[in-house]
Amino acid sequence: MKASSSVSARFAAAAQTYDLESRVQQSVAGKLSALLPPPEAIGSVLEIGCGTGHFTELLANRFPLAAIDALDISGPMIDSAKKRIGQCARLRWHTADARLFCPDTKFALVASSSALHWITPAEEIMKRIAAMLEADGRLVCALMVEGTLGELHGARARLFPHKTAPVRLPCMEEILGAIRAAGLAIEEYRCEAMRETCGSTLALLRSLNRQGVTGRPEGGCGLLNRTELLELTKHYDRQFSAPEGGVSATWCVLYVTARKEA
Repeated sequence: MKASSSVSARFAAAAQTYDLESRVQQSVAGKLSALLPPPEAIGSVLEIGCGTGHFTELLANRFPLAAIDALDISGPMIDSAKKRIGQCARLRWHTADARLFCPDTKFALVASSSALHWITPAEEIMKRIAAMLEADGRLVCALMVEGTLGELHGARARLFPHKTAPVRLPCMEEILGAIRAAGLAIEEYRCEAMRETCGSTLALLRSLNRQGVTGRPEGGCGLLNRTELLELTKHYDRQFSAPEGGVSATWCVLYVTARKEA
């Protein structure tokens, strides 16, 4: 089990700026909400990785009678979510690592938007999700997979291989295999490449930082110095310019719905 403290710290620091920069994640949440089951079929919901509450709000509106437990590893993110949603008697908040969360009930639906790729290994979290689902319960999730920000990772690896930490998001097959291994029957899945445009490479890097996506690399690799950062931004500006101006970046998103067979 990999340590989660660095992820928690990054998102805690980004709690006040995340909503301003998370355009892709908000779009993903909207698309994921279209895959949710009918409201009458769901009496209880667990959301993993609620963040600032954008998808939580969609869940509360979709399931007006359901009890909702919203979980995130970052307390400041949950504080932002509480401010967004306000008082709601049927909503409980939990600051916890999903891998260690021990609820006092099982759920008809476990939902997660743009969060499960942070929780490794995939096999472990999928087994935990399966254990928290009722018989015939549903998993509905969206997560970033291999290829996300591939332009940026590739440019840094080419320019500064000695200062590049291994960056590995799970591939689609890995996630689907982990879901099946947990005893969940996949009903539907699709992988979508989303293109985002920013005014410049520097604007892209600042946006990622304000989302909590970036941080000090692990594995002994150092941060880029000012000269190296300038070289990276110039290279990216040239190689990945967008026709409409600025630069582009790709996010690869996997959407999955699955059921725990009775």
